[in-house]
Amino acid sequence: MKKVVTIGTAGHIDHGKTSLVRKLTGIDTDRLKEEKERGMTIEPGFAHFFLDDYLISIVDVPGHEKFIKNMVAGAHGIDGVLFVIAADEGVMPQTEEHLAVCEMLGIERGIVVLTKIDTVDEEWLELVEEDVKDFLKGTFLEDAPFVKVSSKTGEGFDILKEELKRLAESIRKQKEESFPRLPVDRVFTVKGFGTVVTGTLSGGRLSKGEVVEILPSKVESKIKNLQTAGADVDVAFPGQRTAANLTVPKEKVHRGNILTLPGILNSSRIVDVTFALSKTATTIEKRIKVHFHYLTLMAEAEIVLIDRDVLNPGERCFAQIIFDREIYPVYGDNFVVRTISPGRVIGGGTILHPLEKKRYRKKFAGVFMKKLKALSGGREDAFLEFVKEMEPLKIELLPQLLNISPDNARHFAQKFEKAGEVVVSDGLVYTAETFGGLVEKALKIVEDYHSRYPVAKGINRETLKSLLNVGDELFLRILSSSGLEEERKVIRQKGFVPHLDEKFLNLKEKLDSELRKGGFSAPSLDNLREKLNISSEDFYTLLSFLKKEGYKTAGEFLLSPEVYRKIERRTVDLLKQKGEITVGDFKELFNLSRKHAIPYLELLDAEGVTVRDSSGKRKLNV
Repeated sequence: MKKVVTIGTAGHIDHGKTSLVRKLTGIDTDRLKEEKERGMTIEPGFAHFFLDDYLISIVDVPGHEKFIKNMVAGAHGIDGVLFVIAADEGVMPQTEEHLAVCEMLGIERGIVVLTKIDTVDEEWLELVEEDVKDFLKGTFLEDAPFVKVSSKTGEGFDILKEELKRLAESIRKQKEESFPRLPVDRVFTVKGFGTVVTGTLSGGRLSKGEVVEILPSKVESKIKNLQTAGADVDVAFPGQRTAANLTVPKEKVHRGNILTLPGILNSSRIVDVTFALSKTATTIEKRIKVHFHYLTLMAEAEIVLIDRDVLNPGERCFAQIIFDREIYPVYGDNFVVRTISPGRVIGGGTILHPLEKKRYRKKFAGVFMKKLKALSGGREDAFLEFVKEMEPLKIELLPQLLNISPDNARHFAQKFEKAGEVVVSDGLVYTAETFGGLVEKALKIVEDYHSRYPVAKGINRETLKSLLNVGDELFLRILSSSGLEEERKVIRQKGFVPHLDEKFLNLKEKLDSELRKGGFSAPSLDNLREKLNISSEDFYTLLSFLKKEGYKTAGEFLLSPEVYRKIERRTVDLLKQKGEITVGDFKELFNLSRKHAIPYLELLDAEGVTVRDSSGKRKLNV
């Protein structure tokens, strides 16, 4: 497969960009009737040609100041630029503006093309060339190749193709380290096929038959067919100009929309960014309303300066941008901003926090500065900062927060876990400090429980998990790291043995005294708790301990081991004499009311001493 390189044109209106593309590719990118009539490009046009081992896709953008927003949309996703300046006019207003756009979008490679050389003499050409080189000093095009051409005579095009080949060779193939996004720059219908959208694919591959989500509508569509460079393909790769045939009506998708994997992007109205003010702009103070150009979208927004009150031309700062609508931003993406009136490009920058929830306030300047410095330090620093801020951080947010694929997001988190900096559990990421704090909290809760209820084996598993507010997987890891033991859903310190401390010894003595007073007519549990004057929790904790010591509950009554053994022995003796007994016989034997007799007999049944027949009589269980 040939390596695909996407090149954009840039330059002032009527400087020969479209003629240049037509001469290179044989394709006329002026596709609208209005463009033909005006003789200028309004919408971005697209062409391609093969150059040895490369497929060169060209995006021809409009040069007129009225259509600068279309130029920004077309310039998204390009690998390099043909920066076009006409020899008969030299540097013009849109020349400056297009250069600013290219720099703000992070374009790093290009070729300076001096067109219409057939219209000027050598002396003029030398003057223009010198002027252009002065203009480009200090920019990414300062040392770029300089080619002089005539689209009319063909002069210089062999040299231009050689330089394009060198440019293509210098461009590293886009890694598929992120997820696929196709920002829509054109929507149309093809008879017999239906809706078709086009854009420059970035991040990851798209496949024929795949289901994608259209944002912001969140409508899902199947990709019926894919084309790159005019040919049907099963897979489109990052960096390719891509046409996707969708299953939804044309009305369901618009320019500025994004096609991506379902459920991977979240909307936001606030982003934190690095922002650079163009050298040709005027000073701005504190905040300013702008048109925000991002991918193929334009939205109204307000820029709020964070680390200063005044930003001068050529300076860079941290800023927050607040939008008039929900957008779908991604970490590391570049953007361009224009003033609302007049519509001039004044700067651009890079998105650092795509899912910011807090609006900037000056009193929080220190907090914001610390956060944004970390986010601007690269993916690894950004990851740790996002974990701290959004803890526990959902792994499913990492593709958007770090501009990486879902698989890479998991690997990224696991790498930091192996380094001991985070803990990953139940799809959530915690800092190592937080996990350590949870372990300490678990130990303290269990220690306090043992201290408060020494008669209990330990704390209930679900109670401890609820107090820690963690999922099953993380809870098990906390237990493993803490050295706590679990037995029958009860958590205890290693080696802990239930025992009676002074408090519970006193309570037991009082309880035993009440049981002795009752004799065979045992007091009820409620009556006992009232007599002891203790909380339900303390009472039932003591009761749980006593049951392990041989105390029995019969319905609502509590029997001491001694009383129960007497009841069992006398009942067995009576049954050996009579063979069977009634409830009345049992009542008479112990001088009991029916209220006590029935639960006592049911306890003997449960203990396997007696068995009840169909008539209600008891016999020995032999």
